[in-house]
Amino acid sequence: MNSEIGFIVVGLGMGRNRARMVKRTERAKLVGVVDINEERAKKVAEELGCEWHTDFKTFLDRNDVHVVWVMTPSGLHTEIAVPSIEAGKHVIVTKPMEVTLERANAMIEAAERNNRLLLVDFDMRYLKGAWQINKAIADGLFGKLILLEGRLKWFRSQEYYSRSGWRGTWRYDGGGSLANQTIHLIDQLLWHGGEVESVEAARIGVFAHEIETEDLGVAIFRYRNGALGTVLGTTTFPKDAYAVIEIHGDKGGAIMDVNGQVQWFFRDESITPPDVEPPFPNSAENMVAAICDGASLVCDGREGRKSLELLTAIYRSARTGQPVKLPIQ
Repeated sequence: MNSEIGFIVVGLGMGRNRARMVKRTERAKLVGVVDINEERAKKVAEELGCEWHTDFKTFLDRNDVHVVWVMTPSGLHTEIAVPSIEAGKHVIVTKPMEVTLERANAMIEAAERNNRLLLVDFDMRYLKGAWQINKAIADGLFGKLILLEGRLKWFRSQEYYSRSGWRGTWRYDGGGSLANQTIHLIDQLLWHGGEVESVEAARIGVFAHEIETEDLGVAIFRYRNGALGTVLGTTTFPKDAYAVIEIHGDKGGAIMDVNGQVQWFFRDESITPPDVEPPFPNSAENMVAAICDGASLVCDGREGRKSLELLTAIYRSARTGQPVKLPIQ
């Protein structure tokens, strides 16, 4: 396929940045934007020189639309993704993939049944530092993996939750600080560490906000390779302090922040980090290359589902006070 790949972006909160990304992408064309807020849709369309609608289904019978990029609240992804796939469109969906495994499964099954591409947009997957860490682990530079940690300490005001109408709700956000913010780090821990055997303990709570879900969550889990994993995510810290992954084995390790800056640690100081580049800079270019050139997706639906499964196990363990084995049946 050599012609331009037509995109629409649905949901123009964070979706505005994704629409701009499409505009910058070679072989891509931003056909339109969609938002239930008519004023916002018109404003973004005027900025980017494309069409706009308040109903995404208006675009689904268009032959010049090939990709639907879903940037709505998490609990609405399936309602947009599945009809789009059934209409023959490829789909990119923002993180987390959905709020329940059943709803994520519906998207995966629709994509496979219709032979359409489903890409989950975890932008840390396109950081050079992340690819370097992944290669270092694969090459054995860290030795036997011992501990993988994800830690996020950010601030979110009560207004942040209250004005949205959906953040901090189980139905539309799927959780709180773990689901919305820390999910990026959870995805990284799974990508680098492999399959998780069980969540051994977890606690969540609300300490500084009036919300349904957690503003602080912690968990300990065990990988099938024997390593331990931990995750901590909170929006109660006084300021946005940091969000990092820390990974080490018996020979080396690394700490990486959400911007891809890496600190390396090797017992053998002669070792240098691997020089590897991400295959694509972002999800827009990944999708275009997958459609036009048959390139692999960096994080397809089944891969993107893994972080939701671990998140689900963490919440289940926190509710029951018991360990939870994976995969979840």
